[in-house]
Amino acid sequence: MSESLNVLHRILKKEVTPALGCTGPTAVSYVAAEAAAAVGGKPQKIAVKVDRHIGTKNSDVGIPGTPVVGLKMAAALGALAGDAAAGLEVLHNVTPESEREALAFSQSGNVTVDVDLETDILGLFMDCTVTTDKGVGRAVVVKTHTNLVYREANGQVQVNIPYDRRASMSEAHDEMASFRMADFYRYATEMPLEELLFLREAVTMNKTLAKTIFDRKAKGAGFALSMMGRADGNLIRKAKALTAAGSEARMEGFSLPAMSCATSGNVGLTASLPLISMAEDLGSSEEQLLRALALSFLTTICVKNRIGRVSSMCACVTAASQGIAAGASLLLGGDLDCINRAVNNTVVNIFGVVCDGARLACALKLSSAAGVAIECAMMAKDGVMTPANEGIVAGNADQTLDFMGDFAQHGMAGSDLALCKALYKKQNERC
Repeated sequence: MSESLNVLHRILKKEVTPALGCTGPTAVSYVAAEAAAAVGGKPQKIAVKVDRHIGTKNSDVGIPGTPVVGLKMAAALGALAGDAAAGLEVLHNVTPESEREALAFSQSGNVTVDVDLETDILGLFMDCTVTTDKGVGRAVVVKTHTNLVYREANGQVQVNIPYDRRASMSEAHDEMASFRMADFYRYATEMPLEELLFLREAVTMNKTLAKTIFDRKAKGAGFALSMMGRADGNLIRKAKALTAAGSEARMEGFSLPAMSCATSGNVGLTASLPLISMAEDLGSSEEQLLRALALSFLTTICVKNRIGRVSSMCACVTAASQGIAAGASLLLGGDLDCINRAVNNTVVNIFGVVCDGARLACALKLSSAAGVAIECAMMAKDGVMTPANEGIVAGNADQTLDFMGDFAQHGMAGSDLALCKALYKKQNERC
């Protein structure tokens, strides 16, 4: 196996991991759990400062183990019952008793969440201080949801990884930044099958989560049930319905993990469920599906690297759709040229779609991304491609994705800040 394939394999295994609940509030639970664990004892007070995305776009989404939403509840659950060692599955030990205790704690006035709406830095940042009967613990997480860079207990430093908040958000020097579509295609088509078998877990985990909606174990909002009721055997409609179902179950806070991609559960669902559904309808082999999933996940990670780990654009739509387009092309028997056409076709449809926060209605965005991407892949298989160098489309897919990434990180920074401030105002007025 070449070194480049080895690097991509390592990236894929690192970025495709289980997550319990929406990773926004889960990240708050994680940093609170780290701060509480640092000092031990019974939590008495929590103060957490978060970036504008975490602070304004995660107040309407379900938290595993409780019907209560909001970052105060997420912080309380993390400090009282969280298992920091479990990472994105930090809340796996929540019980009805700990839920009741966390709810009372979150409503006591001793849990505060400070949202940073002034800093122009776009990216994940959380600084949490937990006061217990044994002292004061503090934890800082930056860039990704469980990337702990600082922790102390009663002034004694336990973890100290130097970071600059602005510089640490850049992914320009990350390993993924140097890879292109041809590399992902080579990995997906040349990697020994036995090295891809770990992706079976993504199939089982994400399909199980989605099926809770159709089994009526999760309530959801009815989007997926309505879509499936009108699918009438149509490949694209079925894929959209299954994708919506996965998001609904997760956004409701159902206590089943999702296989996340690039630290986002919804992104992981979007990059996988449409292909799982499509493979069933096409009668694809397990090997064909796993190779398509590998291509989808790597392409999605690549786009998130370009637009930013925390982005002004909706990563489920703008990143995972490119993964679907690439993976669907492979399932349809397309080559690298077909994949490039599919990605360029898809970008035209999804460019600039903003993230306005995690909630049940994310299911609609995810399903739309699935439908657009599969249809664009089908057109690409027919040889159809958006004319090159028109509008946002560049000469090839890599250049188009680079353009989208640069615009997401720089061109949309001002509008993103304005949106976060408007959401924060709306939330406060509603309260």
